[in-house]
Amino acid sequence: MTDSARAPRAVHWPGLDGLRGVAALAVVVFHMSLGPAMNGFAGVDVFFVLSGFLITSLLLGERAKTGRVALGRFYLRRVLRLYPALVVTCIAALVLGAATGRSGEVTGAAIAALAYVANWWIYLGHPAALLEHTWTLSIEEHFYLLWPVTLVLIWSRRHAFRLLGAIIATAAVAALVFRWPDSIDAVRASYLRGVPIVWGSLLAIALRRWDFGRARRPLSWLGLVASVSLLALLSAPWHLVGATGAFGASGLLTVLVVAGIATSSGGEGGLWANRVLVWLGRRSYGLYLYHFPILSLATHQLHAGPDWLRACAGLVTTLVVVVFSYRFVELPFLRLKDRRFGSSRSSAEGARTNKHQDLDPDTPVLRQSGHTWRR
Repeated sequence: MTDSARAPRAVHWPGLDGLRGVAALAVVVFHMSLGPAMNGFAGVDVFFVLSGFLITSLLLGERAKTGRVALGRFYLRRVLRLYPALVVTCIAALVLGAATGRSGEVTGAAIAALAYVANWWIYLGHPAALLEHTWTLSIEEHFYLLWPVTLVLIWSRRHAFRLLGAIIATAAVAALVFRWPDSIDAVRASYLRGVPIVWGSLLAIALRRWDFGRARRPLSWLGLVASVSLLALLSAPWHLVGATGAFGASGLLTVLVVAGIATSSGGEGGLWANRVLVWLGRRSYGLYLYHFPILSLATHQLHAGPDWLRACAGLVTTLVVVVFSYRFVELPFLRLKDRRFGSSRSSAEGARTNKHQDLDPDTPVLRQSGHTWRR
């Protein structure tokens, strides 16, 4: 890290919260099943890029601060952040499945979701009523399991460990490149959809490694153009060829948007820092989890009233559930996570910049030293 007379300070970028809120909104509107709607596929790519960027930034920040990454603490924090709301979602899906006579379709999917193998379960052709959306969570969790270990091995001072890390990374790439038997190749397709996580991770590494001070203004303008383009893509009521996926425009545009926000001097995030979008972004995990079973029930199981009214009722119900879940399910475990496995110094800094950032490792908070980004 380059020398700086100023001590590192915590920085919160509301724009990344807002970006996550827009992505969640795109997915929810897409699943309201009202005909042409926002591009939910592009919204998933935005989530993937943000996940890679934020998690990699946290790992790099911990190594810069302490000289190492505590893998056990990292995984325990992940469990406390992600598992409580997922358990509630699966229990709710099981109850709804029993009430609608679809227990057989929900039980296996709930077990797969809780074991984070939903992408295997679904892409191998098994039913996943009310929980079809959990395949993305499995992709992210597999990334969380593999990527930190790979980084720790590559950062090791021992040549054998570094070689092992390189082998793991090469094997992961090979698994995506080579064709497999049809039954397994379908699962491979789900991992290819998750490749935008890699682009977000590479962006985090680039921002830590190189000084982007002189490129801040061009990146800001490039981020603005990318923001407008990404909004247009998210709002498109059709699925465009090449718009989503491993090398899709939505993931690459998101990288430019995040780069523009992360290198901005004020960090406000411009149009992405809208208060409503930031509010949605901070609750986007619960919004993503709960919306699908509720909307599926409202739009496909209930038959009273027009489609738009049932979809809107499902949306309102989802928002109510999200508010209660965030307050009574997620926040208590976030506080527990921070008390047991958080740094007192980072928590104190977090409290000075944003009252929620010390509770959530996915909150867009990184460390900045003056105007220097090189690590």
